[in-house]
Amino acid sequence: MTLIFVLYALIALTFVIAKSALFYAKPIFLIGIRMVLAGAILLGYLKAFKKNSLKIDQEDKYKFLKVALYHIYLSFILEFWALQYLSSSKTNIIYSITPFIAAFIAYYFYQEKLNIFKKTGMFLGILAIIPVLIAQYNPSEGASLLRFSTAECVMLIAVFCGAYAWFLIKDLMNKGYSLVLINGFAMAIGGVAALITSLIFEFLIPTFIYNHEVVLVSNYFKFFLWISALILTSNIIVYNLYGFLLRKYSITFLTLAGFLSPVFGAILGYFLLGEPITWHYLASLGLITLALYIFNVQERL
Repeated sequence: MTLIFVLYALIALTFVIAKSALFYAKPIFLIGIRMVLAGAILLGYLKAFKKNSLKIDQEDKYKFLKVALYHIYLSFILEFWALQYLSSSKTNIIYSITPFIAAFIAYYFYQEKLNIFKKTGMFLGILAIIPVLIAQYNPSEGASLLRFSTAECVMLIAVFCGAYAWFLIKDLMNKGYSLVLINGFAMAIGGVAALITSLIFEFLIPTFIYNHEVVLVSNYFKFFLWISALILTSNIIVYNLYGFLLRKYSITFLTLAGFLSPVFGAILGYFLLGEPITWHYLASLGLITLALYIFNVQERL
């Protein structure tokens, strides 16, 4: 049970680390470097110890590319762009609605049936993010009642892309591909695409069209310190720990325990980044917890 607390504390910590890393590098460039390095580590591990698992059938290559697009490229680029303007704790709350978005995708695109508990949980889950969205943590977020900022909308799109990607990943795993291969390939391809995007939009266009001085990395030592911490925490420890816990606990139980992530996110954001904990956050957290409980209630009957 202790490891579940460790897992979600580490997941919450990744948002804080990502927020800190953004102080020293452009967001898309940061994503590109992080994913290329992480993908190289995962694929290098397979090449060294499980070389036979590197093979991808011709008919599945398109789906692998779709995973790279939604799971890495769109999901992370949109998230890190929005993270420049949002607090790490608010980002954590928005990501907590992932199970409900996944259920909506399963219902709308895959014709899976939803019982009354899941429909109620989905409704409360979407409702739960409203208090934290209207909270004005700082003027740059630009959120007010019934008027959400661009960053918040972009973050919601990132969550949707990430949730959809897991259905693609599930399909590939059902065909016998390992999660290490899927993630390694997606990170490597998505990372290269992110670096190309960064070169165009974060360097070439600002430099030669708008005549702006561009600094992709402001402090190389701190940048590589934070990106190393991010890769170690998110891409290596969290990935393996989640896989280990899935062998001990049901995915339903781990999903329900997901409310711990915004709890730790609020605590870490407060102590490490000085982010306030307002009543908006507590209201959203309470609704998220209730929504997850109702969403999974039939699984426990």
